Amino acid sequence: MNTVAAKLPGRLATSTKAGFGVGQVAGQLFRDAPSLLLMFYLTNVMGVAPAIAGTAIFVPKVFFSLVFDLWIGVASDRLAPRFPRRRWLLVGGLAAPFAMLGVFAVPEASMTFQVAWVFVTFSAYMAVYSTFSVPYLAQFSEMSSDPAERTELMGWKHAFTGLGVLMSSSVAPMAVNALGTDRPAYLITMSSIGVICLVCLLVAWRFAARIPEPAEVATPLAARDLPRAFTDRRFMILCLSAIVMTVAAGISYASFPFFVKYAMAREEPLHDIGVMSAIMAFAVMGGSPLWVMVSKRLGKKLTYVLAAAGHGLVTLVWGYLPDAPIEVAYVLAGLMAACNAGWGTIVLSLLSDSIAAAREEYGENRAGSYSAIWSIIEKAGIAMGGTLIVGLILSAFGFDAAAASAGMPQSPRALAGIIVSYSTVPGIAKLVAAVMIWRYVHEHPSNSQGGATPAHA
Repeated sequence: MNTVAAKLPGRLATSTKAGFGVGQVAGQLFRDAPSLLLMFYLTNVMGVAPAIAGTAIFVPKVFFSLVFDLWIGVASDRLAPRFPRRRWLLVGGLAAPFAMLGVFAVPEASMTFQVAWVFVTFSAYMAVYSTFSVPYLAQFSEMSSDPAERTELMGWKHAFTGLGVLMSSSVAPMAVNALGTDRPAYLITMSSIGVICLVCLLVAWRFAARIPEPAEVATPLAARDLPRAFTDRRFMILCLSAIVMTVAAGISYASFPFFVKYAMAREEPLHDIGVMSAIMAFAVMGGSPLWVMVSKRLGKKLTYVLAAAGHGLVTLVWGYLPDAPIEVAYVLAGLMAACNAGWGTIVLSLLSDSIAAAREEYGENRAGSYSAIWSIIEKAGIAMGGTLIVGLILSAFGFDAAAASAGMPQSPRALAGIIVSYSTVPGIAKLVAAVMIWRYVHEHPSNSQGGATPAHA
């Protein structure tokens, strides 16, 4: 075994895992709060056409996040001996409240000025997000040399994802609803979320100090050598499946408020979204450790396939049941989130295995670079699905933003487009991702049972 891998710690204290995992709450809030609420806010409160709003969000979220993520990823690798990864959490945390508020503080002005505001503030938002999200993910691969321990670490991470979902997708929309659903309601809510992000990142930063830095740091992957990452077949297959899954997640997530308000015809959609999201959050928190146990018996590959396929099927079924009693929606929300806990935990464990294998086989520290690429995929996928594709689908099916801001109903064709956006397209995409992992990932038997050999794709 490579000396760098050998000097990584094995088991970590439970308190350390939990304390570091708290940082995921901030990452989830940064990912989900705008994904769920920003498009809905711009169209239903500010009266911006969905295609225009989607484009204003999509461009900085994809193109600028690509630059920011790659720069932070390469820099965190190269500066690791002098500037430990945990310090990036402190930098990002201090900037988080300002970034979160700025995106929603769209002034009452011309549409051109409003679109420019969203473009600029969301670019700054993505820079702050990159500052802490890429080093945070990279550090998981350096916390232990044991693949089974890394799966447990991702279980902790995904359990805190559930807490982030609870705050971003349940507490936030319910707070907006309670405060009046107008512009001040959104500003107060998003300011509070920004402060919570600061606190969570400070907690993670403090607990990260307990995690030993690698005794030897492998040669970092230079920026000019980044294309070599795509010659790693294991990593590439994971990336391709993640592209499909994150685009699907973005489409479904941004369509959720539209689906609840118009397809389900709920009178208080943000309140109902809050209740369903709370159910989802608890399902994620409870499901993550269960899926870790399942993976020890069935292996990571089969566990991912079962969870991703289940997620896709539940999504498709829900689209056919918009008129069902709300209790049915509660059950479907719980099932969907339980499946999300499975594939979300396992795919990150496979990613950490891939990073560890690259360190052992190539003698290179690719943690930051691989994490940057992965972060780009997540952000670009969520952006493409949650802004550009949703905006295009809704506009193509005739969604009327002016009627929405005036409280008027939508046409039957627009309702059909909302169902296609929330259910049909994401459900099929998630099934495709499950087939990709089933067909192309080949897991080493000892690793599937929690042994010490990294998974090979």
